Amino acid sequence: MRSLSESEIRTVLDEWTWGTLIAIEDDKPYAIELSYATDGAYVYCGSMPGGRMAQCVKDNTNVIFKVCDSSKDTSHFRAVIVEGTVKKLTRRDEIMEGLGVLYKKLGLPESRIAPRTGELLAKVPESSFYRITIKELGGRAIGY
Repeated sequence: MRSLSESEIRTVLDEWTWGTLIAIEDDKPYAIELSYATDGAYVYCGSMPGGRMAQCVKDNTNVIFKVCDSSKDTSHFRAVIVEGTVKKLTRRDEIMEGLGVLYKKLGLPESRIAPRTGELLAKVPESSFYRITIKELGGRAIGY
């Protein structure tokens, strides 16, 4: 097993669209899988409005975001971890910027960003669209 360089870590983050957001609920970890995108400084993602994750990140903004890929026999794998702090986005400009990054990565039309921003703003404070500030990066691999 070897450590991935920062460049390799960022390549994995750029290649994939599905990851795991891990937060703390009381004194226990809680995780959900979701689509995401990164612009290099932040990871953008969202969860179910008013859900369990929303409460976790309200109580503790320290999170880990994880992306992994593996062959079935695990002879090849890459695992990336992002440590950071999460912020729920509630301002129009922040939401539009984050959705712009996410929609571009997912191949969704830009014409859907403004309507979705309006939907999220209409649901504040229940909406759950997040920006994770990347503070630490780590990664391991075998076979890459």
